[in-house]
Formats: sequence, C-alpha cells, structure tokens
Amino acid sequence: MQISLRLSFPRDARSVPLLRTIVKDLLDNVGAPLEASSDIELALSEACSNAVRHAHGSAAYSVSMAMDGDGCEVEVSDHGTWATTVPDPPDHVELEAESGRGLYLMEALVDDFQFIREDDETRVRLVKRWPGLGLLLDAPAPAEPAV
Repeated sequence: MQISLRLSFPRDARSVPLLRTIVKDLLDNVGAPLEASSDIELALSEACSNAVRHAHGSAAYSVSMAMDGDGCEVEVSDHGTWATTVPDPPDHVELEAESGRGLYLMEALVDDFQFIREDDETRVRLVKRWPGLGLLLDAPAPAEPAV
C-alpha cells in the first residue's frame, strides 16, 4: 500500500512548523523509523524554509509526499524567481555560519537529494529509504466485518 499527499502552503515562515508537524504525525503513525523520520522532518524543514526565503514572486509553495513500506519521497516546489544560484558543494562547510548550509544538510540527511531548476519552477526532491521494515503500510488490509 502507498500513502501520498499533496499540500499547498502560503509562502510564509509560519507554514514550515505546521508542515513539519503534519509530516511527523504521519511518519509516526505508520511506524517509520525514528532516525529516518527525524532526518526527513529536518530536510523537509530546510527545503520549505528555502522556498519561503528565496522564491520571490510566488505566493505559495507545494509539498508532495509518497510513502510505502520501503521509504518515502518528498518534493517541495515553487514557481518563484530565485535571486541566488545553487553553489557547488564546498570542500568544507562553515558550521558556525548563520546561513548557507541548508542544501548540504539536506543532502547529508537523505539517501537521494536533487535540486532542480527548470524554466519557472524550482523543485527539491528528497528520498529516504527504510527497506523491509514491515511498516503499517505493508500490513494486510483488515477483513470486512461479517454482516
């Protein structure tokens, strides 16, 4: 079985903790591993914060999530104009810097990370895998009650 959702949020910093709570509750309720859940929550918070901070001219951003017993894929997209370009990963990331670490943090937290800039859309794709754990998503559907 697969669970998927697509949400749209205003480009407002207050939307980020709300989204994080929704995703945390969903991951907790299906029995996702705690470490994987924490990694997804933090990476997703970074991706959404970037959309809020950098997607100039866009009133909203979208988050789609698909999850099954082997992991989850999350995509954050916006239609804004980013004033900055995505830098190549440096040899060394300044840990004390107040900004500029989000993309590197996302990449370190997930199994597959993509930052995609196309015409009028920016997408961040995050994939976290937890194969073969037999989550609630893999459980057989309950039998229909006898009438």
